[in-house]
Amino acid sequence: MLDAVRTARDSLADAVRITPGRLATYSLLQLVLAVLPGAQVVLIRDLVEAGEPWPPLLGLTLVVGAMYPLTQVSNAAGQRMMLRLRLALRVELARAASRLSPSRLAEPDVVRDLEASQAATHPMSDVAGKPVQVLSAAATSVVLCVTIASINLVSGLLVLAALVPTVVAFTVISRMEAKGWPEVAGHERKAAYATEQLVQQRPGTELAVLGSGWKVAELVAGGRAKATWVLDRMIRTAMLCELAAALATVLLFGGALVALVLGGASGGAAAAAVAGTITGLNAIRQCGYAFGSIVTAAPQAAIYRRFVGSVPDSGPRVVVPSVESVALDNVSFSYPGAAAPTLSNVSIEARRGELVALVGVNGAGKSTAINLLVGALRPDRGTVLIDGTDAATMTETERLAHVGLLVQEFGRFEFTLRDTVALGSPYDVTDDEVRATLAGTFAAHHPLDTQLGQQWAGTGISGGQWQRLALARTRLRNAGVWILDEPTSAIDAEAEQEIFTDLRRTSATRVTLVVSHRAWTLRAMDRIYVLDHGTVVQQGSYDELMACPDGRFARLFAAQQQG
Repeated sequence: MLDAVRTARDSLADAVRITPGRLATYSLLQLVLAVLPGAQVVLIRDLVEAGEPWPPLLGLTLVVGAMYPLTQVSNAAGQRMMLRLRLALRVELARAASRLSPSRLAEPDVVRDLEASQAATHPMSDVAGKPVQVLSAAATSVVLCVTIASINLVSGLLVLAALVPTVVAFTVISRMEAKGWPEVAGHERKAAYATEQLVQQRPGTELAVLGSGWKVAELVAGGRAKATWVLDRMIRTAMLCELAAALATVLLFGGALVALVLGGASGGAAAAAVAGTITGLNAIRQCGYAFGSIVTAAPQAAIYRRFVGSVPDSGPRVVVPSVESVALDNVSFSYPGAAAPTLSNVSIEARRGELVALVGVNGAGKSTAINLLVGALRPDRGTVLIDGTDAATMTETERLAHVGLLVQEFGRFEFTLRDTVALGSPYDVTDDEVRATLAGTFAAHHPLDTQLGQQWAGTGISGGQWQRLALARTRLRNAGVWILDEPTSAIDAEAEQEIFTDLRRTSATRVTLVVSHRAWTLRAMDRIYVLDHGTVVQQGSYDELMACPDGRFARLFAAQQQG
């Protein structure tokens, strides 16, 4: 209950902050609608029993005529408020997600909470109007109870009691939905992911060639079926609860009418009470639904607010363009639950003007070493040094300011060419800067407004071309340290040679660390560190390492050397 109250309070506060005018309009309309059923009781009674029918008749005409248009306008005001709130919540969430650091993104709970927060924006935006509906329904109940009690006290109390079953029913339904909807969402997310694999060009083409798309379609069918079964169970339970509530309401309402008759109420008064209660019953029934919606949204809202509140303001983004050295000094690291350390007493150094490579088989520790350098992981022992300073003394934002990172699974951002490249810098960049970054690439003369990605009816480009754009983003960032993980894995040999020739030509301006499995690439390196089972087993230039035929490096690259 406290969670529901807190959610209602926070949602109202959001509405006051984001869309106060719409909230005020909606609240005023709900207040007017709340008093109309009670007014209807008084006017019908006066119309039947009064000697002069015209004033109550005109008043009743005004009240009845106003109910429908006021309800429609109130609903529209509530929907407009909801849309504005949903926009604000989604923008707030996107901005919070954009401030996540690499170390936070590496936490599984963060990704889960981010997905849950995205799903929460819909019910949260709808909650702001629910407390107003609850208060309006409460006001309707009080006005009706007082009005009918003026005719017969027992009848008024029974009319008020007739509202309780609906509130209870929708509270039960809401608690059931609070458990059921996350299950539905989980099945739907998996089905939606599988559907994307069928309709996106790259995975869809692969599945079409393999002839196995039907297997993915069966995964879609299974996920949708499970979601449907949960929904069906929820609907059945809700139907039974509403039927039980309706039966209890009928009994209580019938008792109210009996009390009117036995209490000696006139026909006019009884008719007025019946008409007013019927009119107000639907509005009051919404009280249960509104309260249930608040209860249902409460756990989702709690996740959203916890997630958004956990992401600090990163402050102004900066890039440090000049770095003299980076190093891992006797660093060890183990992943939780691992039987052995991933890195053990590893020391690596790269200075400005050098091209330094990390090599080794999969699982040797290269990616872990890179993640320790950028701060996505923290060493168990040893020190990460940037210009001789312990990186642990820096904030993560300060640390990342020194680095430009091209990961092996580089982003294929299907925006315009301008926007895709401009992502490389935290600053606003000019078209001339984007053009300069693209010089010498396939996109050098493309219009910057060119839409990339065939799913948006844009230009389809190859994997190698996507990688050239990813490298262009690193160039545009112009950080003092470049960390390039397989920077030419999707590029042909001629383009690869051009890229490394340019890296060598401009290497004096930065520290360059490269992870690569290609022998030609490694020939350009000033120093190569060979990792094996989490330790540095060799270091030296390409020629020095190949001069040791029994060494780990020579055994790894003997076949490429012969080729």
